[in-house]
Amino acid sequence: MRRIVQSRTVIATCLGALVAFGATATAQFGSHPDEIKIDTRSYPSDVKISYKVFANKCSECHGLDSSLKQTRSAQGWRDDVGRMQAMASSHINDREAEAIVKFLAYDESHRKAALRPASSAKPGETSAATGKQLYESYGCPSCHSVAGLGNTASALDGIGSKKSAEELKRLIVAPPAGSSMPAMEIPAKDLDNLVAYLTTLK
Repeated sequence: MRRIVQSRTVIATCLGALVAFGATATAQFGSHPDEIKIDTRSYPSDVKISYKVFANKCSECHGLDSSLKQTRSAQGWRDDVGRMQAMASSHINDREAEAIVKFLAYDESHRKAALRPASSAKPGETSAATGKQLYESYGCPSCHSVAGLGNTASALDGIGSKKSAEELKRLIVAPPAGSSMPAMEIPAKDLDNLVAYLTTLK
């Protein structure tokens, strides 16, 4: 009788492990049509390894798109990963945290940089149209919304009437202490175009 109970316990444990593995695999490699796909074949070997750590660890708590769409400076990613690591549920050690930061910083300066639009404005001019594209490519809709599109927890409708261009620049690159807005380290031209778009939101 005891052997039967033990056998059932082992079977139940194995089934539970299989279910958990299946859930993890789905989280990491789901087939959602809007999911960002990363082709790491051209990446340096150490970054390929770092990507695997990122995919395995970060997918345990959230979809990978939340990191692959947003933009941060290298220090910004380090701060974000540090906050994730501090969570009891993360199970991320220091070596894994460094690997995750390495991939995110590389991805920021290569894949994401290549996706950002080139401005059609003449030298010295800004383009609100380019700024709108940058708003999307920098992942701003992950935290903000415009006309109901994006994260409605922090709508930007009317921001152009409330803040001057200089105030908007400061909020983007050096948000006040305690703000949930991360400091963004972006090229001056991108910043000018992004703010040119935001000032149209009257």
